Amino acid sequence: MFRDPLGYRLKTLSNLMKKNMDKHFGPQHDRATMMQTWIIGFVQLRDSEGKDTFQKDIEEEFSINRSTTSEMLTLMSKRKLIERVPVDYDGRLKKIVLTQKSLEIHEWINQTMKQVHEKLTEGLSSEEIETFIRISDKMIHNLSKDDVNQEDKN
Repeated sequence: MFRDPLGYRLKTLSNLMKKNMDKHFGPQHDRATMMQTWIIGFVQLRDSEGKDTFQKDIEEEFSINRSTTSEMLTLMSKRKLIERVPVDYDGRLKKIVLTQKSLEIHEWINQTMKQVHEKLTEGLSSEEIETFIRISDKMIHNLSKDDVNQEDKN
């Protein structure tokens, strides 16, 4: 069986990353899943840039499909992590707004994520980190092209 040396390492890295994150965020922080915390961080960043965030933005940022995103946002809304607020200029659109609860979670997560990042990048030079980011961005782009081509066919 062919064992893709890149895919194998990326999957292993993903598994280890999840295990590490669960260790830091798991039982003591059960108010949000890891994906929900990343969404909170994404919405917070866009808010700080003066940008509204919509479901479509989250789908694109995290490369997840519409139904998965919708389910996740519905659950986050039920857990009082976000609110969906209509916008004046389009009755169909609802922007994602963080609640006080999610802002408090974001503060705690920010500190913990810095610790995880330091562990992840231990022993790596800034040049190695930049190279990894550049290469992984290209890989993400390569795999995303298939998604775009599939959408064009539908």
